[in-house]
Amino acid sequence: MKRFGALASLLVTAAVMPAAGGVKVWEGTLSIPVYEEGLPDVNPPFDTFTSSRFNYPYTLRTSLTGARVTKNLRALYLENEYLKCSVLPDIGGHLYSCTDKTSGQEMFYANPSIKKALIGMRGAWAAFGIEFNFPVSHNWMSMSPVDFATRQNADGSASVFVGNIDRPYGMQWMVELVLRSGSMLLEQRVTLYNRSDLRRRYYFWNNAGVEATNQTKIVYPMRWSASHGFTFVDTWPVNHAGMDLSIVGNHTAGPVSQFFHGTREGFQGIWQPPTNTGVVHYADFAALPGRKIWSFGVDADGLDWHKALSDNDSGYVEVQAGPFRNQETYSFLPPQDRLTFSEYWMPVRGTGGISRANREGVVNLHRAGGKLTAKLNVNRLIEHGRVRLKYDGRVLAEYSGRLQPAATLGLGPVDAPRGKATFELSEDARTLLTHTEDTYDFADPSQIKVGPQEPVNRQKDPLELGTAQELDGALIEAYSTFTGALKQDPQNFELNKAAGRLAVALKNYDDALRLLKRAEVRNTSDAEIHYYLGHAYYDTGDLKEAEAEWDYAQLQPPFRAPARLLLGRLAALNGDPARGLELVRSALVEKPSMFRAGAAEVALLRVLGRTEEARKCSEGWIEQDPMSNWLRLEHVKLG
Repeated sequence: MKRFGALASLLVTAAVMPAAGGVKVWEGTLSIPVYEEGLPDVNPPFDTFTSSRFNYPYTLRTSLTGARVTKNLRALYLENEYLKCSVLPDIGGHLYSCTDKTSGQEMFYANPSIKKALIGMRGAWAAFGIEFNFPVSHNWMSMSPVDFATRQNADGSASVFVGNIDRPYGMQWMVELVLRSGSMLLEQRVTLYNRSDLRRRYYFWNNAGVEATNQTKIVYPMRWSASHGFTFVDTWPVNHAGMDLSIVGNHTAGPVSQFFHGTREGFQGIWQPPTNTGVVHYADFAALPGRKIWSFGVDADGLDWHKALSDNDSGYVEVQAGPFRNQETYSFLPPQDRLTFSEYWMPVRGTGGISRANREGVVNLHRAGGKLTAKLNVNRLIEHGRVRLKYDGRVLAEYSGRLQPAATLGLGPVDAPRGKATFELSEDARTLLTHTEDTYDFADPSQIKVGPQEPVNRQKDPLELGTAQELDGALIEAYSTFTGALKQDPQNFELNKAAGRLAVALKNYDDALRLLKRAEVRNTSDAEIHYYLGHAYYDTGDLKEAEAEWDYAQLQPPFRAPARLLLGRLAALNGDPARGLELVRSALVEKPSMFRAGAAEVALLRVLGRTEEARKCSEGWIEQDPMSNWLRLEHVKLG
């Protein structure tokens, strides 16, 4: 090991280095106090007939008894040399805890009790760990059992899978949590899949609770932040009222709920000065541009929430991320479409703060008394690392050698001119992490309007208004908007198409046929019209017309895969499983990511007596969808 330049130091931040070894995954129990509930309300509102919260067919869980009982909850454990994590599949699949074994600190809010309040979509909700929200906020299964699986992977890593297929929409989410040997990263792989036959509205936000005190520092690389609904853009960290919101103790004017705005950075973090530790979330900004910080605040109402959600009056903040700019924004996921992206969580220790982070590590640059110091954590072993502090092309301090995940590397303090110094981490001449002081990927200030934002007026455009209502889940309102506008303009192509498509979702098939046929006259090659006409015919029992419409739909790429999957199902129902298999496989050529088609492929192979082929096919699909009950059933049927 070699050291060059001024005052480089390599500090191990634990008395004993973690022992090298593989990654373990196992099922066990977690003993924890849980607050009991009374009987659920079995009369929930229908999605179709409400414009606010909807839950059908799920019950409402609004009877909180206040009775505290210690329970042994089923828990899934995932552990390597550096991290030990626990997941609770019977409480929404939440990651409950993840301990940094080097510092001994919890990365997330491991609430010592499961204490419930009426916050969730169905009512009961508790604050702890990481909550996965799809396709709606504080989703229907957030406090209920979800599907799960564990796997020891061929590359030596291990995984815990949690997920669910929701009942209102038939949408599927799956989160794979991965630990690798020798790595400080907790990898979170997210899959969002519309396995239904209709397009569905959705959003996804992860919600990670991190325990907070008045000293806790929020490290979000942004100059501006946006409110819910994008109604107000403020400055960050010091807001328009002169309050530095990056310090939790300053949250004295109610809750803080702010979204990223005007930045393209991929990291965000929480720093705990009392313990000199923290946690960072990282994801490719292009895949996950939405970020949010939430705090109940430390005023009287905020402290009441601390009491309501914990037995030890502990507070926490929420580090959140999602694909859209805020939590009022939904989008449509077409039938059989699938989205995947990865997120990463990493502990931080001994750096004095957070200046920048990515998958390779976390660095903090700090100036004091005219001196500059750099502190670095790396997330994996780097055998031939090189770390440099530079200013105006001149090297101020340098280190070359081995970098270990359980150690903190310090460069400096060194004399540094006023201006911006640059930190560089490289391996074998490949740059891994670089940061220039106070320099981030921000928008030009001329592009940002601070203060109240111009409200969007959709009243003059019924198509835009109805689509916005549909995205908000107000389906009856949206349908009324579309059909009301059609009274004034009965031949409008887009309005007929939108109303007809929505009529299929509302199971109003006679209206759907009338509206979609009217649109079809205007454009006979529109695959979406044929696709939804096929559904209307199918659900009214006219299978011959349904087949004809889906045949038209599969001619165009956007609907080729879902239409062929439906044609395959129709062929199998008509007693021709060989033709059904041919169609399902041709659908998979177009869109290989369709879990539902994969299970259908296995089932059709079994029905055709091609048992060995079915077994091999099943093994391949269960690798992709390890929680599939359909595939598990096929495994049993295949012996």
